[in-house]
Amino acid sequence: MQIGVQYYRPPFPEERYWKEDLKSIRAAGFNTLQLWVLWGWVEAHPGSYDFSDYDRLIELANEAGLKVVLSAIAEVQPLWIHREIPGSEMVNHLGHKIVSTNRNECHFGITPGGCFDNPAVWERMQSFFRTVAGHYKNAPNLYGWDAWNELRWNVHAQGLVCFCQHTLKYFREWLGKLYGGLDGLNVAWQRRYVSWEDVTPGWSANRPFTETMAFQRFLTERANEHGRKRYETIKAVDAAHPITMHGGAPSVYYNGAEYDGQILTPLDRSNDWVLAGYLDGIGCSSFPKWGHMDWADYAVRMEIIRSAVGNKRLWLSELQGGRAGQGFSQQGPVRAVEQQYWLWNGIAVGTETILFWCWKDEVFTTEAGGFGISGFDGYAAERLAAFKATSGVLEKHKDILAKYRPDRPEIGLYFSPQSYYLHWCNNKSSETYLNALLGYGKALVRKNIPFEMIEEEHLEELKRLKVLFMPRALVVDDKTADKLLDYVSGGGTLAIESECGAFDSRGIYRYPENRFLNKLGIREVGRRTIDNECIRFQALVGKSRFVLTGAQWVTPFKGKGILKWGGYGEDVLAGEFAVGKGRVILTGTYLGETYFRKRTAGLEDFLKTICARSGFSSGVKADIDRKGEVYLREGTSSGRRVFFVFCQSGSGSVTIKTDGKLLQSGLLRDLISDKIITGTVNKKKNETAFKFKVPKERVLILAES
Repeated sequence: MQIGVQYYRPPFPEERYWKEDLKSIRAAGFNTLQLWVLWGWVEAHPGSYDFSDYDRLIELANEAGLKVVLSAIAEVQPLWIHREIPGSEMVNHLGHKIVSTNRNECHFGITPGGCFDNPAVWERMQSFFRTVAGHYKNAPNLYGWDAWNELRWNVHAQGLVCFCQHTLKYFREWLGKLYGGLDGLNVAWQRRYVSWEDVTPGWSANRPFTETMAFQRFLTERANEHGRKRYETIKAVDAAHPITMHGGAPSVYYNGAEYDGQILTPLDRSNDWVLAGYLDGIGCSSFPKWGHMDWADYAVRMEIIRSAVGNKRLWLSELQGGRAGQGFSQQGPVRAVEQQYWLWNGIAVGTETILFWCWKDEVFTTEAGGFGISGFDGYAAERLAAFKATSGVLEKHKDILAKYRPDRPEIGLYFSPQSYYLHWCNNKSSETYLNALLGYGKALVRKNIPFEMIEEEHLEELKRLKVLFMPRALVVDDKTADKLLDYVSGGGTLAIESECGAFDSRGIYRYPENRFLNKLGIREVGRRTIDNECIRFQALVGKSRFVLTGAQWVTPFKGKGILKWGGYGEDVLAGEFAVGKGRVILTGTYLGETYFRKRTAGLEDFLKTICARSGFSSGVKADIDRKGEVYLREGTSSGRRVFFVFCQSGSGSVTIKTDGKLLQSGLLRDLISDKIITGTVNKKKNETAFKFKVPKERVLILAES
């Protein structure tokens, strides 16, 4: 396992610190160093590369016993780019050329620079990748490449980009391939275009959805393809080392917004599920303290990125090291206990490489004075002591941890990029949909139910799922609908919310009789307004009663054979409908975003009950005996069970109860304390119980002994 720190973003830290810093990094237990190789810095003169500072750093890292990850930062472009390639500027939605500037967190180099759809810009960019890869592929301590940092390409662009002639040509060619030419596009979009010149991207909310949703999808797929080109360029030169990329968050979190003059659309920095299809691995940045994440937020984030990675390498490419630097605003420090939680939670979902941002406090612009794991927030000694201890655990038990594989969850959470695009067209942001997904995710993990996020065009994992939750999935195309119906008929449980599949991928509204649920004889009666912002109602499932809170409106259901759980007049607001060997769970409102805003036990228990009724049952349970919560993630190592137990209280004891058939032995070793605990067997309940005092780290890593 590679555990390292980001160190160099030229020209900081200055050379006078390098030798002693690298010795200190290794002494602290880290084994890897990450360096930003900036195009604008190393090729300050066209065609002339200067790697002297990186050469020295990589040599010092090797002497210190550190591997190196090189981040090839082509999106911070040379200042000469527009002189060498006249007319290469990006163009915004108003037809204005974008004036590039120094990047806010970089001392030298400009963004957004030239558009990579311009062949001349890509040729220069590709030359940078080839040159860097060729220069360092034989470095004795090179571990791998991060080929696209946070998938950035439009930083500091004013407005929505890009509308240059090259991107417009690419967009029209993409539509032509997708629909089989202009005639096919006219049929699909129900238009009467006579020339491709008349086909223009949509760029605003509250305008016709069709071309806006199409352009947003194009921007996603354009970024996917650009990532592939980066990967293939480096791989052609260096086939020996892994090549990864990472977003500033899992791509699901890119919901579109207006920020600092930019108009951002959902997934404009690509789709992790697609990236994982061709990369050696993918990762994400996570700054939990900066982002005010609680433990459940972070657990959901880890489940999402793990779901996208599949069987590829998973990296936590930037994990918060010290207090955040954000101008003169007050930012809380990072304590060792929370940082260790982030680290072990990443390992629990199968992370191979963890890189902290960063070693020293930053010195440049609004990030100055922040982020250093060895920084001056008053807790560096505490963090480094904790990490030194953790590095000892990782080394001592490396055989167990290297072979550890997390269990693949049996519960699914459906993610629809097309629904993201639709929400943006209505609200200039897809935040409502994102919050709906995160609400369901947090409710599940708080009940110790890990989930698999299922992307709408990657449905291969459906067959092994007990339940698929589909919050706010307003767009469902016909092919996807057929797969969902096959899933239900085969024995799966599909849990939907209001107006599931009410729109197609063109953004055209379907009447209830034209939606895929009508094939089952289920029909919504239409939108009904609610008196307040939310509606509270009861659902009776068997003998269990749940108080649920919905938002926006209600759309009651009608249909023969629906088992009514909760009503809206004579109609069904919540219920169950049998289909073949499976069933559909109906909820005629939106539960996720109300839960995201305010936690309630009702949704947590409701989702847990749906999972249990569908055959989901974990072989292990965890309980903490004092106020607080416990989160458990499990897997196997060489055929034996491994449990990661995260205690949200610093005192008391935690009890782990396992099914009698789950463990080959009645012994568990805590890898942190290295103590072996013998379980107490309860033959009547067919379970074995293990009781542990909550350690100061609030984390237990339990391996079957």
